[in-house]
Amino acid sequence: MELKEKLTKLGGDVMNSAEKFAKGAVDGSKKMVERVKIKNDISKAESKINAAYIEIGKKYEEIYGNKGEADFAELLAQVADARASIAVSRAELAAVDSAAVCENCGKYVQEGQRFCPHCGFKQEKPEVEDVETEVVEEAAEAAATAAEDAPAAEE
Repeated sequence: MELKEKLTKLGGDVMNSAEKFAKGAVDGSKKMVERVKIKNDISKAESKINAAYIEIGKKYEEIYGNKGEADFAELLAQVADARASIAVSRAELAAVDSAAVCENCGKYVQEGQRFCPHCGFKQEKPEVEDVETEVVEEAAEAAATAAEDAPAAEE
């Protein structure tokens, strides 16, 4: 009977391990889908920036000179909005990966790293949600500033 109990226990252990493996695979797939979605949002925002830059260049060529600054205000506001959107998306991506956003370069750093692997900046130890909230607030502030500057440039 001892052998039967050992085999039953072993079967239960194998089943538990299989369940944990399956759950890990599902969780990993969910994270991967979320990463792809966020990276797609970043790509779309970067495309908007590039389109705005093309329009800026066209207008500059038409105007040829510094006298056309008011003509650029709307396009520059679009660039500021897209950059703010990218900052928010990068913060979301960092949160998905349990990471923080580097204050120096804006790239994300894995939780527990003391220095940014991209720029070497020493990292504080804020909570991921705090970093995400801070980036969202900074992005909103940048968008508000761009909106305020747009009418000022037209005057």
